Amino acid sequence: MDEKERKIESAELSIWFFCGILMLAYGLVLVVTGFVEFNHPPANEVLLPWLKALHPTLWWGVVLTVFGGFYSVRFRPGRA
Repeated sequence: MDEKERKIESAELSIWFFCGILMLAYGLVLVVTGFVEFNHPPANEVLLPWLKALHPTLWWGVVLTVFGGFYSVRFRPGRA
């Protein structure tokens, strides 16, 4: 087996990279949704009254974006 074939066979993608991409995508969607909810709150809000003022959609989006960015960079393909 020559060098080129070994490189092709050893090229694996980590499942954590895909998890990071997915968390990053969901996080960005939630951040945008959280900012939109500042000016246009949902009509049928089911949240508890004290939780509504904390804007959990925005904060959960920030958390997912940070962790998704970390996992996407830490486990990116081609990283030796």
